[in-house]
Amino acid sequence: MSDFENRVEDLAHEIREQSNRLSVDTFITLVHVTDILERYLDVEMRQAGINRTNYTLLNHLIVLGGTATPTELSKRVFRSKHAITRAVDTLEKDGWVKREGIGRDRRNRRVAVTTKGLNLVRRMVPFREETGSRIMSVLDGTETAQLGTALKRLRRHLVSLME
Repeated sequence: MSDFENRVEDLAHEIREQSNRLSVDTFITLVHVTDILERYLDVEMRQAGINRTNYTLLNHLIVLGGTATPTELSKRVFRSKHAITRAVDTLEKDGWVKREGIGRDRRNRRVAVTTKGLNLVRRMVPFREETGSRIMSVLDGTETAQLGTALKRLRRHLVSLME
């Protein structure tokens, strides 16, 4: 066996051993499920005419009262300011948001959801209900509640790690 093949085999053994530990195995499963879920949602949302990032931005704008600065959005959705600018450009081009100035400084801008954006999110409410029900149908009510509680704790912990 070559040195490279030995290194591959050693690493494969280490990975197999590591996955025998519950926390690592669960983490790897979570990463895989997340990846599959994202791909599934991308396909479903493409059929609805919007991508996940833009839909998430519209939701956050609505939750924030209809307007927010790009910096606020960036922090809220864990995307770079550059990525937010590109997404807002697309949303504005599609008429779902508009940029508004803040005071006299033309460099300071807010992003505001438009009526067209509100209507899109309103149309997506049944989509969220149907898709969520379809995905979660494999779990009973108790399992769904337990998963929700665990995921909320994990989300809070991850956010704290990023601060």
